[in-house]
Formats: sequence, structure tokens, C-alpha cells
Amino acid sequence: MQLKIYQENAISDLLAKAKKLLGYEGGKKLVFKAPTGSGKTIMMAEFLKQLIEDRESRQQLCFIWTAPRQLHKQSKDKLESYFENSRALECKFFNELSDLQIGENEILFFNWESINRADNIYIRDNEQE
Repeated sequence: MQLKIYQENAISDLLAKAKKLLGYEGGKKLVFKAPTGSGKTIMMAEFLKQLIEDRESRQQLCFIWTAPRQLHKQSKDKLESYFENSRALECKFFNELSDLQIGENEILFFNWESINRADNIYIRDNEQE
């Protein structure tokens, strides 16, 4: 797939900001917004691919992708297709994780409703005791 110039520019800008933030300690937020129909999913796929292929940072990275309703399934399918040849990242649902852990260069796909519900059973490290 050939990216449009505005998409390439957005990805370059996002990469520069992400690399800068990865060098800081503590909580960091990077917000990516684009209009409907602009190719956000493909731009994010290319951004993540370039970020993990960057040998300058040498950081181990994994990602969590959330979306409303069933859009997380659509996003996973689209990204699996995008990474089919490069195998740069692996796309997983929770039940597909090894030892229930997100591995290096993996993207975990959730729908927002499953994370935000009252009977949520996901446990963070510091909450296990």
C-alpha cells in the first residue's frame, strides 16, 4: 500500500514525538488524531512498524490497542494483513497471548467495553497480593 504524502508527514511527526517521549522517565502520553477516512489505522500500523524497526532506541516495545464496540476486531484484521509480509508485529487477542503476557513486538487488541466493565478480572502486578 502506498501512503499519501500527508500520511507520511503525520507518521514522521509522530515518530519524532514518540522517540522524544520514550527518552523521558515517568508517565508519557502521545495522542494521535486524524479525520474520519484519513487512514488512521494504516498510519498507525506504519508508525508502529517504523518505531520497532528503529535500532536507535533499542527499547523493547509492546502495544495495547483499544477500540469501541467490535472495531478492535476490524483493526486486528487490518493490521494482520498489513504486517503479513514483514511480520514486524504480531496481533493478538487476550486468549492468544503466551502465559497471558504481551510479548515484545506484540499488539494486544481489546474493545473498550471489556476493559471498562465492573466484573473485569485483569490484574496488574502490584494488585496480585
